[in-house]
Formats: sequence, C-alpha cells, structure tokens
Amino acid sequence: MVDPPKPRWWLLADTVMPPVGLAYIAGFLRSRGIWTRVIDCTALRWDWDRLARALEKLEPDVVGVGGPTCYADRALKVLEIAKEILGPGVLTVASGPHFSILAEESLLESPFLDVVVVGEGELTAYELVRAVEEGRDLRGVLGLAFRDPSGRVVFTGERPLIKDLDSLPMPAWDLLPMDRYRLVAWGKRATMLVSSRGCPFNCSFCSERIFWRGVWRPHGPERVVDEMELVRERYNKDLIWFGDDTFNLSRERNVAICREIIERDLDVHWGMEARADLLVRDKDLIGLMKEAGLFWVLVGVEGVSDAELRRYGKNLTLSQVKEAFKVLRDHDIITQAMFVIGERKDTRETILAKEELAEELGADFAIFTPLTPFPGTPLYEEAMKKGWIEVHDWSKYDLAHVIMPTETLSRREVHSLMLACYRRFFLRPLKLLKGLTSCNRFRRAVNAYFLRRMIFGR
Repeated sequence: MVDPPKPRWWLLADTVMPPVGLAYIAGFLRSRGIWTRVIDCTALRWDWDRLARALEKLEPDVVGVGGPTCYADRALKVLEIAKEILGPGVLTVASGPHFSILAEESLLESPFLDVVVVGEGELTAYELVRAVEEGRDLRGVLGLAFRDPSGRVVFTGERPLIKDLDSLPMPAWDLLPMDRYRLVAWGKRATMLVSSRGCPFNCSFCSERIFWRGVWRPHGPERVVDEMELVRERYNKDLIWFGDDTFNLSRERNVAICREIIERDLDVHWGMEARADLLVRDKDLIGLMKEAGLFWVLVGVEGVSDAELRRYGKNLTLSQVKEAFKVLRDHDIITQAMFVIGERKDTRETILAKEELAEELGADFAIFTPLTPFPGTPLYEEAMKKGWIEVHDWSKYDLAHVIMPTETLSRREVHSLMLACYRRFFLRPLKLLKGLTSCNRFRRAVNAYFLRRMIFGR
C-alpha cells in the first residue's frame, strides 16, 4: 500500500501525519497472514522515481492506494507507475471516501485502476487478496467495484460495517517511518491516532459522514489508551492528535478514557476535534480531561450567524460556540477555531467578521477554509445542479483553493479575503504578545510557529 508523494499545505507545512487508514488495513492483512508493506512517500521524502524503484524491488502482486479528494490524481499516478513497472498483471486497488463515492467514474476514467474497495477496507481488502490468490470471481466479495470484460462497472454489494472496532488488530505502526511524523509546533514528539469512526451529525459539506454512513463507532476506552501507551513507549510520541471526526460524543467514554490515562500514570498530552454543544454539555468534565492530558481542542465554528450554521446543517448556535470557548479558556486549553468562507451568501463583511469572531472567542489559532463541494455531499449535489462549481481539478479541493464564487464575490476575491483573515488574525500585536509570553508552553509554541509561518514562510 502506498501513500503518494504529496505537497505540504502552506499553513501547516511542518506537519506530516501517518496514513492511519492504510495502517489499519495493513495491520489486519498481516494478522491474517498476508505479506504487507506500506510506503509513505511524503514521510520518507521519496519522489516518483524512488517509488518506482521500490515497487520494482518488492514485486507486489497487489498495489493499493487511498487518500482524500485533493490527492486522487496522485493516487492514480501510483497505480500507473505500478502497471508500468510490474506489468499489466499487477492488481491495482483504490480505497477511501473519494474513490468509494466516485467508484464508477474513477474506473471508467483511469485504465490503470482495476478495483475500488467501496467503504470500510479491512475485511474487503482481505477477501479481495484471498480471492485473487485462489483465482475466484471477485463478484463473490462484498464491497468491490470493478470493470467486467465488456468494460461495464460492476458493484458487488454493500458490506456491513464492522460492529466491534476493538476486534481489529492495532494499526501496523511498525511498518511506517514513525520517526518522520510531526505536527505543527510540536515536532517529532507528535503523531495522530483515531479512536472512532464516523459521525451521526449532518453537516452538508462533510464527505466523511457519507463514507461512514452517518454511524459513529468507537473503540473502547482501554483499547484507546493501549494504543496511546504503545506509541508513547515504542515511538516516544507524547503528543497525540485524535483524528476522529467528533471525539467527544459519549460522555461516559470521555470519563473512562481520562480515568484510564490517569490510573496508568501515562505521560501524554492529547488533542481532539469536538463539537461545541458537547463541550458545553460536558463542561464539568473539562478539568478531568485536562488532568488526563487534554491540551488542544479544535472546534468547528464555521459561521458567524445562527442562520449560516443552519444552512450548513450544523445544528449548533453561536451562543453554544461562545460558551464552549469560554470553558476551554478557563481551563487554559489551546483552542483552534475552524471557519468556512465563501458560502453563497458570504460578502466581504461577513468573511472579515469571521476573523473578528475568532478574535472575540480568544482562539489560539484559526483556520479559514474555502467552502469545498466534496463529491457525494449534499453541498456537491446542489452546487453541481446549480452550476456553482468553477474548478474541476481535484488537486485544488484541498481547503486552500477557492472552488466556487459567492453570490457577490468572485473566487479571486474570496481567496484574497481568506489571506486577509490569516494576516489579521495571526499578526495582531496584542495577540502575539500574549501568546509569546503565556505561561502555557503549548500556547507559546503555537504562537511562535504561526509567527514564523506568516512572516518568514517557514
């Protein structure tokens, strides 16, 4: 399995995070006796030629790729190289949200792609490999899409989701260059883990919800802390970012994870993406969570009015958002605010108001991302129907490029306003002074990092 060479996102250029999905599949395949390797080209700093030489040396029978929409073309280039190096007999496979949602389109457009694993990958990938080994018809494997001899795309049916995630083995971290992963201001001490899959909420722009079918499935508290302990002891990773779509859904699970960390005296700090209303619900737990190592929380604020939040399907209010940030500030926890800009009704005034709201919330750092119509989402369907989409190059669907204009602003104007929001937020003198002189070492580090990024570009 290959994670292709990828450009780094300009604002978080120091960040390199592991391909968690590939690590899960690799761990499962290996537990079932399948020889497996993972090549993370970005972490290894490999270019296409180095990847080609590795494939030539390894001579795999199956080459798989995954990744988000913005790297879909790079994933397909991996498969093209595999076919050129290994010959037409190598089976090439793609997985993940983008290829699952656009399976038919991807298979019809790329002659180098043989099979798409549609949906959750572990069981399907294993049964696919076994079917290939035994020469069985792929129609007997649920969760696949492929071309039949006539060129028609065949779907083999939907595979049920895995009910108990704890039944899966640990991700194959030992197959990855763990010393190469790093996160914004915190360097090589940091890595990413995932403690749950899916989200039950209905944000109109989220393709992860479509991929996971709107279902939330968590790992149990002991399993979560077992993995935290593993990466801490084996790879010296004491700063952990949980890449869950929504970490804090279950109050009982939050408590159990924290108590497990404390009882083990596990020396780690961790961050999560959390919904504001759930933070407010659990505001009495924030002290416990900090005691257990919580130091950083990302909150999807998105808009500046309740009406805008309703248009996104967020089912949140600004009053809940403001209360959540106050609770986090009161506990001296690093806060990251996410905002969407370029929504159809956005104007110059409403976009700049999002930067002002970030300042009002007291966020330590803010990300302003253009509204991006990912395939499969309600937003994508509406945007296609109404002709809003002006960019069809998947590589630009990276939350840094503007894909659609608003009713009153061009894409160029939205992009300029996005940059203005970043400059205003990160270069405010009082904010910098407070951040750089904070007693909180994590707050000092993040402010120093973004100051370097904004002024020196490094």
